[in-house]
Amino acid sequence: MARKPISSTTSTPPTPSSLPTFTTATKAAPAPTRTEVRNTSIPRPGAAAAPKAMRKQITPEMVARRAYEIWQSGKGGSEHDNWLRAERELRG
Repeated sequence: MARKPISSTTSTPPTPSSLPTFTTATKAAPAPTRTEVRNTSIPRPGAAAAPKAMRKQITPEMVARRAYEIWQSGKGGSEHDNWLRAERELRG
């Protein structure tokens, strides 16, 4: 198999002035838009719970009435279980 003859002329590396120049756009990036939607399940600090003044007051009479309703439905448990369930339902 025949070899290719080596060229006697060597190529010179390009000089910086012979390279093409590229300019970058100096256009300003658009300002980010703010949305009110947060993609997190973590609540913001201070917004976790309603103030105590905003919460409805649950009286023992309200709990007793709801516990009695649970007992009447026949789907309740013990007296204590009905009371705890009534509290839980009223607190939401």
